[in-house]
Amino acid sequence: MSQRILPSDASALQSLIDAMRDGVAIMAEDGTIACVNHVWRQFAIDNGGDPNSHYIGENYLLICRKSAELGDTLARQVEAGLMQILAGATDFRVQYPCHSDTEQRWFELLAAPLELGGARYVLITHRNITTLERARIELTDAEQNTRNLSAIVATMPDAVIAFDRQGLITSWNAAAEKLYGYESGGMVGQSIEMLYPSDWPQGASDYIAEIIESEIKYFDVVRQTRSGELRTIAVTAAPVRSATGDVVGVSTVHRDVTEERLAEQRLRSVLDNLFAFVGVLEPDGTLVEANRAPLEAAGIEAKDVVGKKFWDCYWWNYASEIQGQLQQSCQRARDGEIVRYDVQVRVAGDQLLWIDFQLAPLLDADGVVINLIPSGIDISDRKAMIQALKTSHDTFKDMVAGSPFGIYTVDADFRLAHVSNGAQPVFENVRPLIGRDFSEAIRIIWPDPFASETIKLFQHTLQTGEPYHAPSTIERRQDSNDVEAYDWKIERITMPDGRPGVVCNFYDLSERQRYDEHIRYLMREVNHRSKNLLTVVLSIARQTSRNSPPAEFLDRFAQRLYSLSGSQDLIVQGNWGGVSVKGLVQSQIEHLGAELQGNRIRIDGPEMVFTPTAAQGIGMALHELSTNALKYGSLSNSTGTVSIDWDTTENGKSFWIRWTERGGPLVSPPEHKGFGRTVIERMAALSVGGTVELDYAPEGVQWQLTAPFEEVALTGGVELIKTPGEA
Repeated sequence: MSQRILPSDASALQSLIDAMRDGVAIMAEDGTIACVNHVWRQFAIDNGGDPNSHYIGENYLLICRKSAELGDTLARQVEAGLMQILAGATDFRVQYPCHSDTEQRWFELLAAPLELGGARYVLITHRNITTLERARIELTDAEQNTRNLSAIVATMPDAVIAFDRQGLITSWNAAAEKLYGYESGGMVGQSIEMLYPSDWPQGASDYIAEIIESEIKYFDVVRQTRSGELRTIAVTAAPVRSATGDVVGVSTVHRDVTEERLAEQRLRSVLDNLFAFVGVLEPDGTLVEANRAPLEAAGIEAKDVVGKKFWDCYWWNYASEIQGQLQQSCQRARDGEIVRYDVQVRVAGDQLLWIDFQLAPLLDADGVVINLIPSGIDISDRKAMIQALKTSHDTFKDMVAGSPFGIYTVDADFRLAHVSNGAQPVFENVRPLIGRDFSEAIRIIWPDPFASETIKLFQHTLQTGEPYHAPSTIERRQDSNDVEAYDWKIERITMPDGRPGVVCNFYDLSERQRYDEHIRYLMREVNHRSKNLLTVVLSIARQTSRNSPPAEFLDRFAQRLYSLSGSQDLIVQGNWGGVSVKGLVQSQIEHLGAELQGNRIRIDGPEMVFTPTAAQGIGMALHELSTNALKYGSLSNSTGTVSIDWDTTENGKSFWIRWTERGGPLVSPPEHKGFGRTVIERMAALSVGGTVELDYAPEGVQWQLTAPFEEVALTGGVELIKTPGEA
């Protein structure tokens, strides 16, 4: 049977426990919860417990037992403690955590015996000790941290020295003893200035003021050991504050960097004496270090560029594309790549200087990029040399391209590598050309056995280096059926890839062959015509002497030779091929003078070309007609005219040329026939196989020659052969 609290006691007891700030429950001897206070009820509601009865009437011991059976050690401990109270123990207490999703909490359970109306009860109190527990934890942590820091300071490899605001030493670790040679007991309470060299310009108060102002300060100083040795010390200093935040002293870490600074000075000396750009960048591209050479070259100081993004520095910011290229290079270097390229940087006077630029990542032991290292070497001379070489190469290339000689190369793989402009016509039917197998190309152009022999010669020269020269090769092409002649030579050379190749130099003799053949033809023609010309001259001399008094012979003979010479000049000018009709007419009336030619002689007819034979015969006739017109005919007075015209018949089979005089003295037929008439009537007709009509009409002489067209005019094209070098 559970014990019940008497009504007379219940009201007073409830008021009493409700006044308590901790959660309180009263448990009867059988374990039943008899009553709870206001804090207990509110805790049950806030933490998802019984919101109605707040566990009143529930068996507290039974609840603990069931939880203990499920493995809750705290529940087992509480059940045992409560049983001890019921058995006569005076108190029981246990602390336990009771954390929620949002905060950490700790509670303490207190149990004590309680007698009411002669019955035995247990007063159970749950006290929130979170604040106390947190304070205890923090105090424990602080004590541990203090012990840890003390251990760290004591065992640090660097000297740790603390001093108050007056500069009196308050802490001196083992590393400080080792560095300076003074034991801790002898240094605590001493002035930090004991370590300063006698001529050191600053006092402790100066440093303390700077450190208090900057919180943490880094600087190098020179300090003196007990033995009098001066050492370079890297100092890290920070103010020491009290619990109220007041600065009560300074803590410093001293590291001996004497050897490091000497090494840095040596390295700096080496770098500053290099005429090469060497720098250090942060991974984001900020310049933190640069040697002297690029600064002096640009006429700037370190403060002008250190701290800036590298691409915004003077050397690069003259062109946005150069800056962009550098930014991309920094990104690639951050990814672990070594970047290298030639680029122009700006130096003093806005001049541009070519450098061989490299950007490399600097990695730590874990392979992480910690810096970027830019470097550059002046390659202006090399660039100038390359440009000069390129200019020389281009000049040589242009010379080769414009050379009348043909040049082509075959590489080590027996493929066409280069073909000059002069050699292109030979390979006009080989496409594709560059990179084409040389054997295939040769067999396209030339027939066997010449093609096979040529291929073997090239292969032999490629393999042995033995040159070959063919002064004159005449062959008929397979691709065009043309006969061509060449003087060609092959030699082994070293190709741009370092392997051997063959170069062929050749001169096209085909034009020379045709020229020589034409010269031989012309010589035969000259020989033939010279014989004919001598015959004509001899005939002119005989006929002139026969019909002229001795006193007139020389003049008439000279005039007729002059006429023959004019025709001959035109024949020679036409390379013995033909003479323009108009040109022939003008040459034979040239002796009449410019006034007569321009005002009283009319020339009209289509453009035609006489054969040399026709030019000689018709030319002499025109000369005789013009001479007679000037002496006796229409040109012997001041008003007469001459008309010279020519054409072909409608069917084109015949040719005619006509001489017509008008306005001169009355004409009558001559009483006797001289050599001039013979030339006019017979020699001209005989030279072209034609006929002549001569009419001595009173109003003026009319002469007309008619001949078969093919006997007079050249019906085919005439090729003018030029000697080498002729414009």
